[in-house]
Amino acid sequence: MLAAAAGFAGLTLVDTTEEPGYAEAAPQFTVKVGVELINVLFSVTDRRGRFIPGLAPKDFAVEEEGRRQNILHFSPENELPLTLGLLIDTSPSVRPVFDEEKETAVSFLEAIMKPRDLAMVIGFDRSVTLMQDYTDDLRSLKSAIHDLEIGGGTSMYDAIYLAAEEKLEQETGRKAIILISDGEDTTSKTKFFEALIAAHQSDAVIYTISNRGRKFFRGVGDPGTLKKFSEETGGRLFYVENKSDFTEVFAQIARELRSQYSLAYVSTNSARDGKFRRIKIIPRESSHNVRSRLGYYAANAPANP
Repeated sequence: MLAAAAGFAGLTLVDTTEEPGYAEAAPQFTVKVGVELINVLFSVTDRRGRFIPGLAPKDFAVEEEGRRQNILHFSPENELPLTLGLLIDTSPSVRPVFDEEKETAVSFLEAIMKPRDLAMVIGFDRSVTLMQDYTDDLRSLKSAIHDLEIGGGTSMYDAIYLAAEEKLEQETGRKAIILISDGEDTTSKTKFFEALIAAHQSDAVIYTISNRGRKFFRGVGDPGTLKKFSEETGGRLFYVENKSDFTEVFAQIARELRSQYSLAYVSTNSARDGKFRRIKIIPRESSHNVRSRLGYYAANAPANP
């Protein structure tokens, strides 16, 4: 069992993985030596929404709070390995689409996983359960998804907080969360903004899938909450209206993950004040559209002994 961070002593991520299933992640470019690199994943599309490959650092400028920053590292498209967290709502409200969720999640992992990529599976209802820790073994991941069962309550904020704080924040490179839920939270100990801050600090992009489709779902969830998590971190919210829509939604997410760029810079603002700082990536070509996280929280100064 993994204990949560200070201030959440009663919040735990239950680990049901019998064998660790770890794969060694290859060294990646993010190195912290006395300074903090700000890592930003982003995607670039044209006016028709098509992803644009082959761009270089010269094609972008980066601003933090309106001040130009110097790009130190740049990786085109999907050269960096991907660390993926699949968070699946197992509350009673998702029962009408539960089987479709699981089947298409399996297909998604089969399509997206490449050598050196890692993924984990977390289910959440009243509790948050780590069904499968980081692994590159598709068989273990698929088994974990199929083992998910409907429970009571919905602790979505807890799931995001624990996935970000306990798991993804320690990883480097490209990180993404795929969250499938109706957006309703009924049993979390974590508050919305606590989960959002943890997501920001993990550098993970959150793609949310609202299973609150009008044609087959009767729920009271709030897609606006899902949209907030996605917009803040540079991801997207997808709506599912029919059971068959899951296939296309996962295909769209896979296309985006294969088309991402990554850059890093050291902020010209060295203050360790814990404040939120807005980031803007400006494409050289005005017809290009960039989607990235809105900003990050600066580190806090160490407490006096």
